[in-house]
Amino acid sequence: MIPAIKNYEGLSVTFQVTEDCNLRCKYCYEVDKKPGDLPFEYAKKFVDIILEDEDPINAKGTDSEWILKQGLIIDFIGGDALMVPELLDKILTYYQYRAITMNHKWAYRWRASISSNGTLFEDPKVRDFMMKYKDNLSIGVSVDGCPEIHDKNRIHKDGRGTMKDIQKWWDWYLEWHGIDSVATKATCNRDTIPYLAKSIKFLHEEMRLKHININFIFEDMRLTEADLKQLDEEMEKSVMYILEHRHDLHVSMFDKGFGIGEPMKDPDKGWCGSGSMPCLSINGRIYPCFRFSPNTMHNRKLDFYVGDIWNGLNHKERFEIVRQQTRKKISPQKCLECPVESACAWCIGGAFAEKGEFYRQTNICEVHKLQSKWSRRYWEEYDKLEGTRSFDDAGKVIL
Repeated sequence: MIPAIKNYEGLSVTFQVTEDCNLRCKYCYEVDKKPGDLPFEYAKKFVDIILEDEDPINAKGTDSEWILKQGLIIDFIGGDALMVPELLDKILTYYQYRAITMNHKWAYRWRASISSNGTLFEDPKVRDFMMKYKDNLSIGVSVDGCPEIHDKNRIHKDGRGTMKDIQKWWDWYLEWHGIDSVATKATCNRDTIPYLAKSIKFLHEEMRLKHININFIFEDMRLTEADLKQLDEEMEKSVMYILEHRHDLHVSMFDKGFGIGEPMKDPDKGWCGSGSMPCLSINGRIYPCFRFSPNTMHNRKLDFYVGDIWNGLNHKERFEIVRQQTRKKISPQKCLECPVESACAWCIGGAFAEKGEFYRQTNICEVHKLQSKWSRRYWEEYDKLEGTRSFDDAGKVIL
């Protein structure tokens, strides 16, 4: 398996530029989509707050302080952020103006990032925006796999599938991004299981992707024993295919660090960057990360914000509260004792969205056990073929 694309490191700040979306994907965690865009004046104030505060995430003196010493990642999210390309342009123009006039450490150390559904490249305003910021902009397109499953889950408001819309401008997108550095985000749910191996093959051979980031949703999929048996078979077929294409393909599901689990080894850490990723919602409030924004809450009365554009970051302590939701603190006993716990993911914001409290989701336990099983099998077979060594004498992963 080829190495994963190295991520740009730094403080990630998110602008939720719209609560609307042109699609209605069946598994989407944005449970309350509706028309509404971010006022530009709110965005300007958020830029000012981030640039003027030396410690916007309350990280100094903590394990997260290193983030402040890197660059800045400006993340745009919606709905689909490319629905409002002119607003994105205005925000980046203002950011550059303020950072340069302030002689800020991030004036020339920044990147912009967007995750898109890939159906909006036909708009010339979108393409103009992408060309203008080509050197500083990363856009990932979500493609869930072969048309059978992609068009079942990623649909227009009228129920039509979206694969043909994506493919229409796919060549243009690959040329814009660069085929060696482009990656997709494929999301799996219960319906995906029969198509998993076929989807990986389709993404690699038909969509010409070398980097496939793929994972199951964190919500309860109500999987049966029959589902898990079929998933076991599909993962075996997937691993056999990836081995055949190991010199030009990376699939995150079976990556060493992401796929192979071991007993808990980082009890004082969480899973992701939540609590260090301030997000401005269209209501003017700032949240610990996007998964705390109002339209992801199952009840909009849940409002765990860290500040707003009128008063600044006046509840910074909540960043640290989120970061304190560590493996040891919130894991149930079965996780503490699990032999493959270390690589098992959860979403702290998604959990809060469901119940208004912090806890560790365990909906994908059995999925992860299979993922760890086949990730280990992949690297054992890889070592035989390549004459390498992925495990030490005790069977622990050598990264």
